Amino acid sequence: MQSGFLKANKELVAEFIRLFYNEKDFDRARELLTEDFTNHHPGAGVGPDRTIDSFREHAATPFPDFALTIHRVLAEGDQVWTHGVVRVAPDAPPVIVVDLWRIADGRLAEHWDVGQAVPEGTTLDAMIADAR
Repeated sequence: MQSGFLKANKELVAEFIRLFYNEKDFDRARELLTEDFTNHHPGAGVGPDRTIDSFREHAATPFPDFALTIHRVLAEGDQVWTHGVVRVAPDAPPVIVVDLWRIADGRLAEHWDVGQAVPEGTTLDAMIADAR
């Protein structure tokens, strides 16, 4: 059975994803980040403000319908892994993403991510099902 600590970490990541990527509520999302939050996504930089500014510039402003849907969440120790789908617009091709979050003192402290376009001839449903 999952400990309360791991459940709380998963809930923290889910809340951040909802606020930051989907609702674009950057003020509330910022409260979930440590002051020295490090985002290892290229160009995102160190600190909550740099992460927010980078996402606004490269995703939220040019793609206001940007959305991240999570399909799986795993937690171990101070880390949470998510497997999901990003769409920058309703009619845009989906991208499969894996994000790794490190939690410190009940806040997000670090983030890494990788993405893969859905290969031609493969359906999104097949890619999600294959990962199970």
